[in-house]
Amino acid sequence: MTILELYQKGFNAAVEELAEQHDDITTYETLKEFIKSKIDADNLIVATHLTDALNTCEYAEYYRYDYCMGTLETPTPLKDESDLEDFCDGKMFTVDAHINSLGGKMDEITVFEERQNGNQKYYIVRYKDVFCTAIFNGFTCSYYADDVYGRIEQ
Repeated sequence: MTILELYQKGFNAAVEELAEQHDDITTYETLKEFIKSKIDADNLIVATHLTDALNTCEYAEYYRYDYCMGTLETPTPLKDESDLEDFCDGKMFTVDAHINSLGGKMDEITVFEERQNGNQKYYIVRYKDVFCTAIFNGFTCSYYADDVYGRIEQ
């Protein structure tokens, strides 16, 4: 799943799909069952650690927790799409770009993915919570983001 697809699907659909692909996305209920199994196995250190961690962090229906890594890892709540970006395909990065709505003035964008349309290479970017297209000009070594006409509706 790309980051654009993540935002188009919405949090609930995306987290369910990503949970099928990534073992370290888990539910609150699964974590509770894991804690119970640790109590039954007399592994009270892990059970106490996880219970304390869940009590001190903000409640969420989904968490990031790697059961295989150290058992004293702390679960991290997953509450919105931005918490899921690390699980998506592609390497995102931020860079300054010329912004159409600013009359060409520079501001920061996040580049999510590269696409090709015939001979034209373009990019899917986010500028201030707006997904849009951008191009890279090799002569000026600059990105140009079109947040006016190149908007991608979710």
